[in-house]
Amino acid sequence: MARKTRRRFPLLPYHALSRRWLWPALLMIPAGVALWWVIPSNPSLNVQYAPLAFLISIVGALIAIYTLLTRQAHVRVGKGYFTVRTPLYPVVFSFARVTLYNPSQFNEIHPPMEEKPARRRLYRKLWGKTVIVVDLKSYPLPKWWLKLWFHPYLFHPRKQALVLPVDDWMALSRSLQTHITAWRQRRR
Repeated sequence: MARKTRRRFPLLPYHALSRRWLWPALLMIPAGVALWWVIPSNPSLNVQYAPLAFLISIVGALIAIYTLLTRQAHVRVGKGYFTVRTPLYPVVFSFARVTLYNPSQFNEIHPPMEEKPARRRLYRKLWGKTVIVVDLKSYPLPKWWLKLWFHPYLFHPRKQALVLPVDDWMALSRSLQTHITAWRQRRR
């Protein structure tokens, strides 16, 4: 029997980061190696800085790996839970924690004029989007721990809720409705 695959809904803040950071990070790698190669051969430069130049390549590689992982960030709805998969840490939220879910405008939750200009430019495609807000009774882990792993735009600033900015918010809403209704019927 073939296993039914569940649809992934990519998280847009992570994809915006990936589009912005990938090429600069990839360019840091050869730039650091070139600088590391040039420093010892140039007598006017101090040789002790050669390892720091190589560190630029290492940092560029780490950022490039992270940006590739951000492309895997998504939401997936299952039979009794939904999973928020961030680049480094997936978290499962049981439907028992969900009190309400509804669509909202991203710019009403996170007003663009309250953000720094660099963030406004980076996330300019998000400001007009409709998102799904999932009100929760509680988080499955302490909020301070989730804040280490989740993008700040995934948290509602004024209430205990998750903000799920995805491209196809209607399909995510239908999927949540279908699965939560089925889950509640099974619990009766």
